[in-house]
Amino acid sequence: MNRTTTPLACLFLGMMLTSHSVFGAPAGTDAPVLPTSSTADSGPTPTTTPGSSASPIGTPTMPEGLTGAGEANFWKQDTLTGDWDGFRKNLENDGLKITPTWIGEVMGNPRGGAAQGVTEDGVFNVALDFGLERMSGGAVNDLTIHANALYLYGPGVSPKYVGDFSNTSNIQGYNTIRLQELWLQKWFWEKRLSVKVGNIAVDTEFFQSSSSSLFINSTFGTPDLIANNIDNAPVYPVASPGVRIQFLPTSQYYVMAGVYGMDLNSTPATDNHNGTHFAMNGSSGMLVMSEAGYLLNQSPNDRGLQGTYRLGSFVETANWNNWGSQAAFANGTGSLQSAGTNFGIYGVMDQQIYAKDDSAISLFVCGGGAPSNVNFVNAYIDGGFNFTGFIPGRANDIAGLALAHAHVSGNFSDSQVLQGSAPFTEESVLEATYKVQVTPWWTIQPDFQYVMNPSGVVGSPNAVVLGVRTSVAF
Repeated sequence: MNRTTTPLACLFLGMMLTSHSVFGAPAGTDAPVLPTSSTADSGPTPTTTPGSSASPIGTPTMPEGLTGAGEANFWKQDTLTGDWDGFRKNLENDGLKITPTWIGEVMGNPRGGAAQGVTEDGVFNVALDFGLERMSGGAVNDLTIHANALYLYGPGVSPKYVGDFSNTSNIQGYNTIRLQELWLQKWFWEKRLSVKVGNIAVDTEFFQSSSSSLFINSTFGTPDLIANNIDNAPVYPVASPGVRIQFLPTSQYYVMAGVYGMDLNSTPATDNHNGTHFAMNGSSGMLVMSEAGYLLNQSPNDRGLQGTYRLGSFVETANWNNWGSQAAFANGTGSLQSAGTNFGIYGVMDQQIYAKDDSAISLFVCGGGAPSNVNFVNAYIDGGFNFTGFIPGRANDIAGLALAHAHVSGNFSDSQVLQGSAPFTEESVLEATYKVQVTPWWTIQPDFQYVMNPSGVVGSPNAVVLGVRTSVAF
């Protein structure tokens, strides 16, 4: 089985019309807070976004989005459209939270890569969270329903101009209106145990770093070890039917695991264009995700620098044929040979290394590996720093510098050579970015990326990518 990779109106007008959202973020609850992240804007999404230095390093810090009906200052309210004269707050009190967000960007490749050019793309996301406890007047406890739909547009700069597999934009997707997540979550045992059932995106919870979600390149939201090894992976903008169980025995430790149906015989961009096809294919097996984590200095009375440490794995239960036999089969010189199930392991570290008043520095490192006989990327690592509040009067601005490196499987490279193609080696990405919190509901983020050896093919010209992103919470 072969591996495959998936690939503003006027920006000024968008800026003047229009903080950053978490695609598929769970509904607000009083449950113990777990570190979560999304590919929407970190990781697509889109995806979580890092917040101010006062926020725990492992917790999602999207705008809470709702303010008192008396709030009148347009530039200080949490959302562009405000509280709708109290109607929005009333809806939340009745158990319904509506979170419309828009992210748009212009990005270009002035040098290197496959070709030179400029593109614009974006995503409009509408999330609905239903708190059934409030909606039922207390008859149903600790039960929430979440749904979100995406409108994606624009080609993105990577497929046509850069040619990289890491993907320079984490909001790039299939041009369509599509349903992404639709799930129900129930909490038990004083909210220490939760069960989530429905159409779920894996990258909202597993293999995530809250600090790396600042960056625009997709690999910092959904690392290449997942995005480029799992066909039709349930990551932004896709989700899959599944069940996820999460357990927090104490405020310092958690474990979680999920089982997700797969359909390797369809293409999300065509066969499941709108995200409403939930069928699972028996021959495609299942995707099993597991993760355990340690939350440092994140309990209510803790003091000191905060950190989150995770270890996890993925297992694909389908039968995979190794790269060498695929090449022999394609050349008519041999038969396919099974390598059995596929798997990978990973680790994530988020750690504050400095925090004083409104200023903070956070370090993150993510990495992992997978067998080279069936995976495209067999070794992966990224890392970087976030600098928050170091410019006087700009306490919520965040600057970041990060580097990612994906090593392409030698077995895959050899199989390509046997079929007459060029050899593969590796791809690396350096990104520098600065997110300006213009208002609580509006951010602007200039971005620079240097993509080394895009596509992983030996000798590919390095690419310079320049862009600016703006995001709005409505």
